[in-house]
Amino acid sequence: MKDNNVSGRYAKALYLLTEKQTAKGADTLVPELERTLGDLKALAELVKPGSKAGAFLTNPQVSPAEKRRVLSVALKGRAMRTVEVFGDLLLRKKRLNLMVEIAHDFETLVERAKGLQRAQVVSAVPLTPAEIDRLRNELERTTGKKITITTQVDPALVGGAYVRIGDRVVDRSVTTLLQAIANKLYEVSV
Repeated sequence: MKDNNVSGRYAKALYLLTEKQTAKGADTLVPELERTLGDLKALAELVKPGSKAGAFLTNPQVSPAEKRRVLSVALKGRAMRTVEVFGDLLLRKKRLNLMVEIAHDFETLVERAKGLQRAQVVSAVPLTPAEIDRLRNELERTTGKKITITTQVDPALVGGAYVRIGDRVVDRSVTTLLQAIANKLYEVSV
């Protein structure tokens, strides 16, 4: 299991570095963050487990200096300088295995900078586009932010759904409601 706190700290550090190196003003920050995100996703794809580059960079028989040289050549001119340095840092700290999580956490930070918030909806059956739009409108009304929704189906919920926005969860699944009823009955029984 990956430690999301570690990936989140690396993502935040890269965000702050990008913010610091960008000229003042929101007009230039968001495009720069998006460029950094694109390069970060490309790096994550390059070094993902199972890829040739990923296997080479995690091979204990290859010297650290050779790994750094190959990574530098692979990124030179193809990625922003901050992403090159960031990739080298992750390689030296043996954290390249967190690249996918770091890219995901960085994307969340970029979305927040753009005024977006991500909501994950898990339902018992697939939601129709109309249901997704209605849910998005309601979430935007209650949060005051623009919402992007990702959906997932989990038949174990029996019915209903739950929504996760950041650290908040609204659970209206039949499974949870039945469990609450069972707990009440258990407390009442003599």
